[in-house]
Amino acid sequence: MKSVLTGALAALALTALAVPVSAHAVLVDSYPANKQQVLKPLHTIRLVFSGKADALYSTVKLKDNKGAVIAEKTQKEPSRELTLPTPSLMPGDYHIVYRVLSVDGDVVEGKLDFSIFGLEA
Repeated sequence: MKSVLTGALAALALTALAVPVSAHAVLVDSYPANKQQVLKPLHTIRLVFSGKADALYSTVKLKDNKGAVIAEKTQKEPSRELTLPTPSLMPGDYHIVYRVLSVDGDVVEGKLDFSIFGLEA
């Protein structure tokens, strides 16, 4: 019984090693989150990816509901996190647009929408 269990564990370990690991930088967390209703002043947008985003080719933009760019930042060094300081935002709908170059050479793009509601003091 012990040898069967040992053999099964060894096979499972080899199977796990054979699964390729993706180097795509997939968005895993953000503030604000997609479709979030923000009720307090927003000072920084934060995007967190599963892998490092290459420097100088990774950008994040904040756009208003008409598509005008309010703030923009290009990554300075490879990192899993992109941050964008924001100016004071009035109540309304906004869009975060990001474009990152994964270390495997693939470009990952996306958009998150959020709304600013009556801000708390």
